[in-house]
Amino acid sequence: MKGSDRGTLADALGALVFGGAVALLAGCGGGGAPTPVQADLALSTTDDAFNANRLRRLYQKLSSMAEPMRNRSVRESPPLRVQIPTAQGDEVMLFSLVRNRAGEYPHLRIARPRTGEHANFVFGGSITQGMTLRLTDDEGRTLQRDGNDLEFPLFDTRNRSRAPQDWIATGIRIAALAFLVWIGAVVVRGVAAAVGFVAFNLIVLGLLAAGLGITIPIIRWFLETSGIDWETVRRFVEQTAEAIIALLREVANRLS
Repeated sequence: MKGSDRGTLADALGALVFGGAVALLAGCGGGGAPTPVQADLALSTTDDAFNANRLRRLYQKLSSMAEPMRNRSVRESPPLRVQIPTAQGDEVMLFSLVRNRAGEYPHLRIARPRTGEHANFVFGGSITQGMTLRLTDDEGRTLQRDGNDLEFPLFDTRNRSRAPQDWIATGIRIAALAFLVWIGAVVVRGVAAAVGFVAFNLIVLGLLAAGLGITIPIIRWFLETSGIDWETVRRFVEQTAEAIIALLREVANRLS
């Protein structure tokens, strides 16, 4: 090999090694801070006031997700990206209203991109036996944990005396429990309570978007009996921070 060829080869190898070293340093943090997680709502494990203030400003986002679902041809809403602290670090989960095989009415679907898991929150039960909240896959099959179906008693159909806000508060408790059982011990009870707040209000707004045209008897019973409307949900979400803090703490205590 000629001397000039050897020099050219040496220069090329040197550039390759230098380039690899720069890339390695960049990958180890030399290239600047990592891109922050993008989320529409970030929850905290320790600050009830922080969570409450974030939740009470959420109505506009939730209603903007639900409104397009009035059109029966719309199959899925834009997602709400919720950042949740877990035992493995912060995780962003996707909350959407969807129509799929799990339910042809607008219902909540939560997806975990980190694990590939998802759960549809749909209604079950009957007028005679009471309303339940079921967590299913996209085909409508009820999910299980430790061999038990993820189906939770929600409303006793014999009790019609509660105020609209009481229906929502009860639903939040059950939605929080369902979420906590589904996701497991990777989140604390306070975070599960906040997720339940978002989840059930979004579930109700999805049903209101569909309206009384829903043919499923148990859902028609809920809409007709509860007296909940868009304004009720707005007032509930936009309560004072102190009222939401009290509710979150009550739900967290019940989850224990």
